Amino acid sequence: MSNLSAVFRSRILLLMILPGLGHSISMAEEITKIRFGVLSIAQPSRIYTKWQPFADYMSQQLNVPVEITVPRGFGKMKEAITQGEVDFFYINSHVFYRLKQLDNVIAVAQMKNIAGKTTSRSEVFVKQNSGIKTIEDLKGKNIAYVSPMGAGGYLAPRALLNKSGLNSGIDNKEIFTKNLSNSIHGVLLGDYDAASMCGVNYKLMSKKIETGELNIIAISDEYPENVIAARNNMPAELVEKFRNELLMMDKNQPGMKLLETMNSMKIQSFVKYDPHMEELTEKMLEVGKL
Repeated sequence: MSNLSAVFRSRILLLMILPGLGHSISMAEEITKIRFGVLSIAQPSRIYTKWQPFADYMSQQLNVPVEITVPRGFGKMKEAITQGEVDFFYINSHVFYRLKQLDNVIAVAQMKNIAGKTTSRSEVFVKQNSGIKTIEDLKGKNIAYVSPMGAGGYLAPRALLNKSGLNSGIDNKEIFTKNLSNSIHGVLLGDYDAASMCGVNYKLMSKKIETGELNIIAISDEYPENVIAARNNMPAELVEKFRNELLMMDKNQPGMKLLETMNSMKIQSFVKYDPHMEELTEKMLEVGKL
C-alpha cells in the first residue's frame, strides 16, 4: 500500500511540474523576434535612427530579429510591459525603480556614460545676467525640468532644491520642456529663470548650442545612469544571453564600432547592473518628496 501511495504521489508531482516545463519550452520556441523598447524624450524618428544599428547588431549576435519600438511616456511603457508588447527596454533609473516596485521588470545591464561612470549629476543653470547666484535665489522663480519621470531631468535636481531648503513646485514654479534644447533656449531667451539637466547631456548640448551666456549655479548628488531591463517573465536563458552580448560589446570590433556611434547618446558601454544603485534613487525620491 505504501509503495502504491509513493507512486501516486510521484505521478501527481510530475503532473504539477510538467505544465511549467512545457510553458518555458513553448515561450522559448515562440520567440521569433525581440521587441526592444526605448523610452526617450526625442522624436520617434530620431530614436529609430539612433537605435536601429543597435537592433541590427543584437539581431546578428542573438540570431533573432530585434525590432525597435517607441512607447511614448512612462504610462505607455508600463502598459506595453504589462501587456507583453515589449521584451527588453532602455529606460532611465527613475523609471526602472518605479517599474521594479510593481514587480514588472528585472535589470539586464547598466549604461556606463562617456565620462566612464555608471552615475551622473544634474546641473542647474541660469543666464549670467539674471542676478541668480545660488539655489536659494530661485525662490519665487520658475525652473524648467525636462520630464516628470526623468532621473537627471527631474528627480536629481528636484532633490537638490529640496535639500537646499526649497520645496520645488511650492516655493518656485516647475515647468517641463520635454526637450533638452528647449530648456537651454528657454533660459537664453528669458522664458525660464533656470533649467536643469544631466551634466553629461549639458556638455553634449553645449557642442550644438552656444551656452557661453549661461552659468551653472549648482550640481546635484549622484544618481544612477540608464538601465536596460526586461519583462520579469522573459525566459531566463534569453535574458542571460542578451546580458552577455551587452557586456561583450566593448570587447569585439563590431561592438566597439557600434558603441562609438552611441557616444552621442552619452553611452560608452554596458556593464553589470549593481542593485545598490537603487538606494541612490530611493533616497532622492524621499528628499524630493515624490
